[in-house]
Amino acid sequence: MKYANLHMHSTYSDASLSPCHLVRIGKSLGYHAMALTDHETDAGVKEFMTYAKQEGIDAISGVEFFAVDEGLITKLSLHIVALDYDMENPGIRALIKDRVDLNVERTRNIFELAVSKGAITDLTWNDVVDYNPPGAWLCIDSIFNAMELKHHVVLSKSKTDSIRNVFKSPEAQVFNNPHRHASDIIKTIRNAEGIAVLAHPNDQMHMVEKLVSYGLNGIEVSHPRVYNHIPYQTAEAAMTYNLYRSGGTDHTGPMSGNGGDRAIPVFNGITEEEFTAIRERRLDYLYK
Repeated sequence: MKYANLHMHSTYSDASLSPCHLVRIGKSLGYHAMALTDHETDAGVKEFMTYAKQEGIDAISGVEFFAVDEGLITKLSLHIVALDYDMENPGIRALIKDRVDLNVERTRNIFELAVSKGAITDLTWNDVVDYNPPGAWLCIDSIFNAMELKHHVVLSKSKTDSIRNVFKSPEAQVFNNPHRHASDIIKTIRNAEGIAVLAHPNDQMHMVEKLVSYGLNGIEVSHPRVYNHIPYQTAEAAMTYNLYRSGGTDHTGPMSGNGGDRAIPVFNGITEEEFTAIRERRLDYLYK
C-alpha cells in the first residue's frame, strides 16, 4: 500500500464522489496523505482539506490542467498536475477562472444542443448549476449528476450513451476550447511555488527534457495508466532530471466511483519518503 495518493477527482469536475467521501475512502484504504486534483478547478480543495484534517490525513493543494505542446509531428496533448501550490496566488487564480469559465460555456452550449436533439429532457441548465457544487468545472458528468439528483434515479447506460453521442458529435466539436501551452501552465504553477507534474506520461517520455526546460519539476511514477516498461522510464527520467516523484489512482479503483474496466483494485500512489520530499521541497531525500 502506498503512503500518499496525489491524483484523484471529485464531483467538482468529472467524478462521482464528493471530497468528503474521497477522504473517508482514502483513509479506510490506508492512505496517510492525499491531494484532490480536479480538472482545471481547485474549488473543492479547501473542503477536502477540512475533512482530511478531521481524519488525520495530510492534504496538499492540487489541480490537473490540460495543456498542449508541439510534438515531433503534430501538437501533443498533455496533462500537468499542480501540487502544493499557493492557492491565493493571483496567476493561478486567473488561470483556473479562465479554464472554468470556458468549460462552463462549452458545456452549456453542448447541453443546449442535446436538449434540441431530445437527448436531454426534464432538465434545465439552471438545474445543472444548482445540483453541482459552486466553482465546479462543469462537464458531461455534471449533467449526469444533476439528472440523478433531481430525479432520484441512477441513469441507464442507454441514457448516458445518448448524451455522450451528442458530446462527441461533429456539431459539438465547434464548441471545444483551445488548451493553454504547456510552458504557460508550468510557469504559472512554478510562480505559485508549486510542483508541476507530468501526469501519466505513457507516450510523452520524449517530451520530458523539453518540459523540464519550461520548469517541469515532477513526474508521475505510479498511475494505473503507467504500464509495461514505462515505470522504469519514468523512474529513470525522475533521477536524470532531478524531478519530484508523484502518482495516484486518478479515475480508477475504489476511489474513482467508476464502473466498467476502471472498477478494479488499484492502489497507486507514492511512498512516505517521496511525499515528504514534495512537502519539504527536499529532493536530497530521493537523490542522495
